[in-house]
Amino acid sequence: MSPVRLLAVTHETTLTGAPMNLLHLLTWIREHTDIDLHVLIVDDGPLRHRFEAISEVTVLDRASMWKALGLAERGLVHLGSSRAWHKLAATRLVPQLRHLEGFDIAYLNSLASLSVLPHLPPTRAVVSHVHELEVALRSWRPGPGRDAFMTRPDRWIAASGAVRHMLIDEVGLPAERVLLHHEFIPAQNIASRRPSLRDTEQRRRELRIPADAAIVMGAGTIDWRKGPDLFVQLAAEMRRRTREPVHFIWVGGDLGGIEMTRLQADIDRTGADHVHFIGTRPDPYPWFAMADVFALTSREDPYPLVVLEHAAMGHPIVTYRNGGIPELLDAAGPWAAQGIVDHLDVGALADRTLALLNSDHQRRLAADEVQAYVLAHHDVDVAAPKLVADITGLV
Repeated sequence: MSPVRLLAVTHETTLTGAPMNLLHLLTWIREHTDIDLHVLIVDDGPLRHRFEAISEVTVLDRASMWKALGLAERGLVHLGSSRAWHKLAATRLVPQLRHLEGFDIAYLNSLASLSVLPHLPPTRAVVSHVHELEVALRSWRPGPGRDAFMTRPDRWIAASGAVRHMLIDEVGLPAERVLLHHEFIPAQNIASRRPSLRDTEQRRRELRIPADAAIVMGAGTIDWRKGPDLFVQLAAEMRRRTREPVHFIWVGGDLGGIEMTRLQADIDRTGADHVHFIGTRPDPYPWFAMADVFALTSREDPYPLVVLEHAAMGHPIVTYRNGGIPELLDAAGPWAAQGIVDHLDVGALADRTLALLNSDHQRRLAADEVQAYVLAHHDVDVAAPKLVADITGLV
């Protein structure tokens, strides 16, 4: 019997959650199964070489002709001209995709990847893995990808319970075909990483952080959804509540964009010299290791990998009650669950963060609960086999 052939489609290859989760999945598949893999990349990025290390890869051509057609297509979508944009999309995509024939499963990783689905050669099964919540879904313009999302998949994979509820209750998808598979990471490997004291001291010196200062970590792209402005507000509120030195470090994002310009204005006006945005780092774990507490300030986040990474490293988590992470903390235990506060209640988030920083005992109990849960349930060796079984069971 010939091996299953799986075509995985990723909308981009950035250092962000959905592409990283796909990379973890495909790495496990390559190491533990005989599944024949191929990856289709819609928008190229820094992770491409890591996908190439485990699979054959096709990258959509972004030459000027294709780019111009893509811009014209998006303009027609915006104007609602469905017949015209279907033809233009086919002109742009079909020649680039026709060689991807003979696959058993098309696995579309994220809503944005569905733009190519109407133009792929037929497969025996289609799976749509959804890593987005309401705002992303509601801002998704009508187009061939959205039409295909509603009608083509044989299964939808939800990245958290919050995503599954949205797909069933808001979108109206059939509950029996929407499967819950929480995100996963190489948790055991991350938990075993131990940066040297010298490296930690060097990073503190780089940011002029005193040796006795506690550190609250944040991470993500610099945009409305991730709430970096709420991270700055948390830092300002914490300074009002304690005289002990506490520094705030945000890893990730474009430091040259307009959102960072706006954030910097807030930092300057509040005199928040204890807040540090350091941009994207190829290896963020030595920076993550500095954290005493991880603060998820997102306005909407399905099940961010960075929380799982910090949990695996033994850091307690504080978060607003939205998205999927309250599911994680509630399941982990009562001490971990105390890290959940009402949505956008910056004062309550500051109170909980301060309580953790002021009590080694509370911090350790919360950290131990969430670390144990992540190692038991969200390690790739535990979670990936279950997802693969559901995907390959369709053919």
